Amino acid sequence: MHTLGSLLVGLGVVLGSLVGVALLLGIEVPGLPWLVAVGLVKLTLIGAGGLIASGAILQRLARRADERERLNS
Repeated sequence: MHTLGSLLVGLGVVLGSLVGVALLLGIEVPGLPWLVAVGLVKLTLIGAGGLIASGAILQRLARRADERERLNS
């Protein structure tokens, strides 16, 4: 679970960073109204935050399981 948690956190960071860079550079999708584009950016950032949070939770659960195993043996 440690690996999966790290992967999810990494994906979230990469996704959020890419959206941030695209916003700074002013990259737009042609033919997409600005209101829809703003909504997509917000949803993407929320998704990146969800990936980071779920990865952190998985890492914490894995660490707890390791500690329990160590205490029981």
